[in-house]
Amino acid sequence: MEGTTHVIDVTTADFTKAVVDASLDTPVLVDFWATWCGPCRALGPVLEKLANAYAGGFVLAKVDTDREQALAMQFQIRSIPTVMLFKGGKAVASFPGALPEGQIRSFLAQHGVIRGGKTETWSDDAATRVTELRAALAQDATRTDLQLGLAVALAEAGADAEARHALEALPAAVYGDPSAVRARARLELRALAASRPEGDLVRDGLERVAAGEVSAGVDVLLEALREDHSDASPARTALVAVLQGSADEEFVRDTRRRMARVLF
Repeated sequence: MEGTTHVIDVTTADFTKAVVDASLDTPVLVDFWATWCGPCRALGPVLEKLANAYAGGFVLAKVDTDREQALAMQFQIRSIPTVMLFKGGKAVASFPGALPEGQIRSFLAQHGVIRGGKTETWSDDAATRVTELRAALAQDATRTDLQLGLAVALAEAGADAEARHALEALPAAVYGDPSAVRARARLELRALAASRPEGDLVRDGLERVAAGEVSAGVDVLLEALREDHSDASPARTALVAVLQGSADEEFVRDTRRRMARVLF
């Protein structure tokens, strides 16, 4: 890894300076790995290739967890490889496992990391973000991260038909991205709610979920599941879609346990 400033080896002694402090100026992607780990050996060259391709967009810091066990404990690394992104002096995101290159590019783009050290920011307003992403795609239609971002933004903006088409047209590298899975679930929830009659428990539960009252909506859907827990139960379908649309792992585990108690 000599000969490039984009890829460095980091130890416990220099971690604060090389990662935390350095991330105040340039994003730092930390690869927690070990020599005996097969997936680590597969992921490492991909990360190094991206670090050089991004030409200063981020620095890749390699941490050998066998040699630097204190760091692994400090950051609660339970499996390797684990990759953690530092920006502004703190860890802002992470992913486990050896992801394909396309998904890693998407991960970086979602957190404003692009080639050359520039930073892209998008509006919090979904409709405005749709306009911004369309303009960016007009400049480079091959960027899968922009295609993914547009599809998700369309779903958030309520443009369901267009969002569904954009999500299904996503390239394989980002088709299964968690944000795309959640967006598809959001569309399914809205379609299912619209198909139910007024006053129906499933519709009531889904409308509560859509309004942000997720816990209350799940309570209603579980009540509907008690009334009909067949394989074709609309409540079961709705609950599965709610779980797919959630990024809250604790909520997902708790809801699955509650569903199991009703079903079994």
